[in-house]
Amino acid sequence: MDLAADRVAWARLLRRAHEVALSGRGTPPVLRPVIVRSWERCVAAGVDLDRPAPRVLDEAETATRLAAHPLAEVVPILSGSLGAATTEARHLIVLSDADGVLLWAEGHPSMLEAAIAPRFLPGSLCTEAAVGTNALGTALALDHAIQVFSAEHFSRLLHGWSSAAAPIHEPATGELLGAVGLTCSFRHAHPHSLALVTAVARAAEAHLARERERGDAGLAARYVDRLASAGRCPSALVAGDGRVLAASPRAWLGERVDLPAPEGYVTLPGGDRAVVESIGDEASIVWRVPARGRRVPRRVVRIRALGGAPPVVLVDGRRLALSPRHAELLVTLALRPDGLSAGALARALHGPGAKAVTVRAELVRLRRSVGDVVAAQPYRLAADVRADFLAVEHALRRGALDAALALYAGPLLPSSRAPAIVAARARLQAALDGALRRHSELGARARHDAVGRPVSARRRPRTAPWTARGSRGRRPARRA
Repeated sequence: MDLAADRVAWARLLRRAHEVALSGRGTPPVLRPVIVRSWERCVAAGVDLDRPAPRVLDEAETATRLAAHPLAEVVPILSGSLGAATTEARHLIVLSDADGVLLWAEGHPSMLEAAIAPRFLPGSLCTEAAVGTNALGTALALDHAIQVFSAEHFSRLLHGWSSAAAPIHEPATGELLGAVGLTCSFRHAHPHSLALVTAVARAAEAHLARERERGDAGLAARYVDRLASAGRCPSALVAGDGRVLAASPRAWLGERVDLPAPEGYVTLPGGDRAVVESIGDEASIVWRVPARGRRVPRRVVRIRALGGAPPVVLVDGRRLALSPRHAELLVTLALRPDGLSAGALARALHGPGAKAVTVRAELVRLRRSVGDVVAAQPYRLAADVRADFLAVEHALRRGALDAALALYAGPLLPSSRAPAIVAARARLQAALDGALRRHSELGARARHDAVGRPVSARRRPRTAPWTARGSRGRRPARRA
């Protein structure tokens, strides 16, 4: 196909070929084999020549799906790289996921208007089976870049277009993530559109690779922090896609592993028993079950919540940026090591009459940050908890008032109005005040006793102690 030639003449020739081929009167030689095979797939799928793309997601659902998709990261690259084409050449840029659902579109107003009739807009399904041969849907079907001109499109609604698209893959695994497409009127078609969209797809993959490397480095840092408190138990850091990012000892789990479950006790493909510990949505730590007599190391949660400063929460040495509500959740669970039901936790945070559903959504979001540190049924902290308010309580119980005063930086979460926090704050303050009062009373009594004793009962300083040698140390002779 020579797009440098008369585009209108080409379009007319292809429309006649489209009519001949799809009426069963043979295959005109002007049709490329890749297009003929695509049309055959469309006929087998029962695609309607005049049907627009089906709308499968509304605007809000499309935005949510894009936000959760890995390709959301490359939208600025697509817009920046192809943005000039949208204004100068009146193009439309589209991005789809691997299922062919359009997630994002940007373009010249005339092309955005032209996309309404065939419904080639975000939220629509644009696979071959849904709307027939088109660059984006066919690129996904073939897993390689392609350009489709005018009546090479199966649907008559797209005969006025020229489109080019290229697939985008996950760099580490090669998984097909989606495709980027560049569409315009066939009258403005350019022979370099295919090369341009292919280069942009490769740039998007390079960006994903860099982001993956940064993400892997962050996960490795969290893993190293975890190892610092874990001892010598064999372990490995496994990404969500099964890649083994790090292991101790090295390579004991291989380069990839399919974990049978995201959390809990599992049997690995090699037969070893292990415990899988989630550290968020993106990775897990796998602990090989050690020999009898040793246990898998528990995670460590440190909480500083006393005083007026914002609370600090560290999980395995990693500081978390938590909302005030999530900090209240963790403090409440730290105060109740035996755990709480969803209903009891809701009442602890919101008061009598609160329903369990009010806290379950918050717990889901919290677990995305801390993983299975927050266990369920009942909700509890499945970790070694080291909190400043618990340390003050412990010091007061053992009578170490000086230590308690040194640890006490101020009231517990002073801005919190959660009933459980308010009660714990008052209880801790009362315990500290009581210890100070008792200490003061004991000091006054001791001073009174010291002043009121008779002189004979008071301790007298020893003078010139006897020594073993010397004239002063010689004891007087005993009288007979």
